[in-house]
Amino acid sequence: MKSLIFLLFFILPFVVAAQEGKIISTEGSAQVEFPDNKSRQQVEKEAEDQAIINALENAFGRAVVESNSTYLSNINTGKKVETSTCFNMIANTLVKGEVLNILDKHCEEIPGVRLSDGRKIPVKDLKCTVRIEARELSESRPEFESFPLTCVHINCKTTGFKNNDPFYLYFKSPVSGFLTVFLDDGKKCQRLLPYREMEGEYEEGVPIHADQEYYLFSREKKYSYFGKDDKVDEFNMVAENIQDQNRIFIVFSTTPISKPGLKEGIGLEELSDLEKQEGWKVPKALSSEDFQEWLIKNRIHNRNISVKTVDITITK
Repeated sequence: MKSLIFLLFFILPFVVAAQEGKIISTEGSAQVEFPDNKSRQQVEKEAEDQAIINALENAFGRAVVESNSTYLSNINTGKKVETSTCFNMIANTLVKGEVLNILDKHCEEIPGVRLSDGRKIPVKDLKCTVRIEARELSESRPEFESFPLTCVHINCKTTGFKNNDPFYLYFKSPVSGFLTVFLDDGKKCQRLLPYREMEGEYEEGVPIHADQEYYLFSREKKYSYFGKDDKVDEFNMVAENIQDQNRIFIVFSTTPISKPGLKEGIGLEELSDLEKQEGWKVPKALSSEDFQEWLIKNRIHNRNISVKTVDITITK
């Protein structure tokens, strides 16, 4: 998948939970149904999310919400302890930890059968096992709302893009801070925000004001938030295959975010001669591996940082 800029528009069980704040290694697994109407990528993502949840619950306990109270439940004994500590949300599940790094992942198809009217019908599941580095949440992180759009309206929220669809992003935070956005295709990671031609003062994230709605990547004047010379980049989503899957990383912090080492021209070979003649460029980027290393270091050292990942598909 190539995302383009047109520059003219500028394991340890809960009973022995980790010491607060300490980075630990924990494992988990999950098995989910693999229906014919879903791609391997989609089902693998669901299984991976559930396996990560299982790993975090193995280390820090399971969150249980009853009436106005929240409890931590030991997944081995079922014993519950009321708590007022903060939680993270993964796949609509509350967890009391954050993932810093995925050390290992293995997924395999599990064949089986089910009975229907006395007949055996073949079915399959996908089982994923993960080993992660994680840290127990001991303090709140800045929360925010953000999601991709195909038009500059909240009703255009989507994670499924068609070839050449425009890409926009909605963002709103209850606290002020700094924002940066990346798009990862599994090989390279492109920085979408700050915009390509922004001055050095924005290198550590664009400034976000509390409670303000932002519609990013539109060059309409009413969506110019960072000064008259913010030189907005507009994006179109382009698939190389029948369907590509990519991941958006939305990184927000109440303090400046130290930027990764970025390079020019990564992915330039994906542009056609015509696209180059028309002035299309690729964002500054780095390898996916280098990006993950940068993100892990920031999450370890910056307790004010929150990261939201959104998986999107682009279909020809």
